[in-house]
Amino acid sequence: MNTRVARIGLLIIGLITIGAALSLLNLRFDYEFENFFPSEDQSLDFYYEYKDKFSTDVDFVLVALKNDKGVFEEDFLQSAHAMRDELITVKKVERIISPFDAQDFVLGPFGPIAIPLLHPNESERYRQDSIRIYSNQKHVGSLFSNDAKSISILIEIEPNLSKIQTDTIYNDLKVIFDRYQFDEMHLAGKVIGQAYYIDQIKSEFSFFFLLGVLLIVSVLALVYRSVWGVVVPLLIVLLAVVWLLGFMGLAGKPIDIMTTLLPLVIFVVGISDVIHVLSRYFEEIRNGHPKMKAIKIAYRQVGIATFLTSVTTAIGFLTLVTSNIDPVKELGLYAASGVFMAFILAFSLLPAILVLRPVPRLAFRELSSLFWNKLVQRLFLVSMRNRRAVIFTSVLVAVGSIYGISQVSIDNYLMEDMGKDDPHRHSFEYFENNFAGVRPFEMMIEAVDSSATIFSWESVQEMLRMESYLKKEYEVGFLLSPLTILRTTNQALNGGVDQAYKVPESPDELERTMNIVRRFEKRPEFAVLVAEKGRQGRFSGKLVDVGGQRIAEKNLELDNYFNEMPLNDIRYQQTGMALLIDSNNKTLSLNMMSGLIIAILVVAVIVLIMFRSWRIALISLVPNILPLMVIGGVMGLTGIDLKVSTSIIFGIAFGISVDDSIHYLSKYRMELKKGRKPLWALRRTSLSTGKAIILTSLILCSGFLALATSDFTSTFYVGVLISVTLLVAVLTDLLLLPILLLKKP
Repeated sequence: MNTRVARIGLLIIGLITIGAALSLLNLRFDYEFENFFPSEDQSLDFYYEYKDKFSTDVDFVLVALKNDKGVFEEDFLQSAHAMRDELITVKKVERIISPFDAQDFVLGPFGPIAIPLLHPNESERYRQDSIRIYSNQKHVGSLFSNDAKSISILIEIEPNLSKIQTDTIYNDLKVIFDRYQFDEMHLAGKVIGQAYYIDQIKSEFSFFFLLGVLLIVSVLALVYRSVWGVVVPLLIVLLAVVWLLGFMGLAGKPIDIMTTLLPLVIFVVGISDVIHVLSRYFEEIRNGHPKMKAIKIAYRQVGIATFLTSVTTAIGFLTLVTSNIDPVKELGLYAASGVFMAFILAFSLLPAILVLRPVPRLAFRELSSLFWNKLVQRLFLVSMRNRRAVIFTSVLVAVGSIYGISQVSIDNYLMEDMGKDDPHRHSFEYFENNFAGVRPFEMMIEAVDSSATIFSWESVQEMLRMESYLKKEYEVGFLLSPLTILRTTNQALNGGVDQAYKVPESPDELERTMNIVRRFEKRPEFAVLVAEKGRQGRFSGKLVDVGGQRIAEKNLELDNYFNEMPLNDIRYQQTGMALLIDSNNKTLSLNMMSGLIIAILVVAVIVLIMFRSWRIALISLVPNILPLMVIGGVMGLTGIDLKVSTSIIFGIAFGISVDDSIHYLSKYRMELKKGRKPLWALRRTSLSTGKAIILTSLILCSGFLALATSDFTSTFYVGVLISVTLLVAVLTDLLLLPILLLKKP
């Protein structure tokens, strides 16, 4: 590259950068829960059909209002009632279920007469209301807490709204919430969760990037002690991030909880290419070569290895494409694209800068002789003098890791991403501790006989069996079903007395009740529980989030129970957002592992092509598989579950950690081609590449450890576990790999 080509290159890079910067204006932040559902899945298709027939199980806001002196206090009830009346006026709010909306009915001469459950404006009736509510118990755990200090309000939102519409609803609701003061107010639900997540994503997106820049600048300054040594690497990776974000803006891809990691990941991964090139360039300058020759030698010797490391890193990210979740798949695609953008800049912008600028004084200072050479040489001597100890330690670590891996379980919780001190998680836990919970339970039942309905005597008896099991064994609370319609109607037929709130006890009573039910089958209360002209019904409730693994056990127990005592007139199928998340979590975790195996095989083929030796190819995998085993072992021993957020770590970690092995093996091959003996070639390789390996790993660890400050548990795990991988990878590359290469086949 001459000066004319360098200037043209800078012009082209500048124009691309301007275009990318303009595309940044199109970037937006988004977090849609349903994007994390599995694509092309029959369970998802059934879920959407179920939503169309009945209603969504996620488009709601759940509000808990607490009064320390008890809910049956005039000021509290009147304030809560006034807030409820304001909430129903918000656009796109379809209906509200609250203590002020709950009613019993009495059948009068002109139709049903509603009897309010609660009389907020008649304080003299509070005592009577409280006795009735807590003696009947049908609303306790749903609308009223067990300790009578809290009430809940369920706000149903119009389904399938755009993000802009959802944001508008959230802001309108928040204005109302902020006007009222209660001892405690807790909020949960999709609208609240999405708004909260987006605020967190925006905050962490900026914070991680700035913290990562600060950490890497500190490391570069510490190592190079030069403005040039900080500014040039920083400029190249910053442009790589701008290009990637500009590409995302151009493609209309929003920043979500997954892609919020991208700027920092590309930043720290991209700087590895720059460090390896600069290290070799400085070494050649110190060897007495003129600038242009030093540039050519550096790119000739490091170029292929750097390209291969970019390929392997991209392969690590592309393992995420095996996922059937779009945000995870997109993370893999955009991350792989960012890796190659960083590579392109390292091989276009960096040489242009080196050609056009004078050789920095930094290049003439043998900074590494003071520390890095001594450290690398010491590590090489430790490796050679303690071969058996290194191998024994490696085997011991592998055995311990295998034991830890055996303890890993596949599990997930709805609030697993929230830290223990997170206020959103506290609200979630408040509903779990004081009400039926927040996790949705959804099940569709259907008459087996296509000419029958679920309201036949036999079907009703089987629904009672189902309801009894769900309440007692499955522990579903706040359970609504077609039986709720029968109980309410039967109560209305019998003067509205609490004792009549039950399913008719004979076929004749059932027929009498159904004559009334049929008159109201077009009412909204009926439509959300019964569909297809009475052939299908809905069981909908809430339960405590005990984790996907325990829910799977409960589902198996339910199926076993009804296999042993079959249902003859109705059949059932579970669905719902939570169930899809559980199912997808298990599938994705297994997909990620299969993708990782493919990545390992691809890297083995790359090394095989480099050395034309199966032995070297297999040896190269050992120092890269061992760090992954350590991750699995750490997860098992510390109780970290395998889930969506942790399964993606393995492919990413492998793609990044294998870079050092590629550089080491590439240099080793060059030394062998010069005719050097294996031991001497290994020594030269360790001294030459060891400094760059340690430096790039130090920068990578610094960058990923920035993620450990995240409030999102998944982001925290990415930062900590990948940093552990890189640390183990450095040790295995500089201690174990030389021993394996030296051993005779």
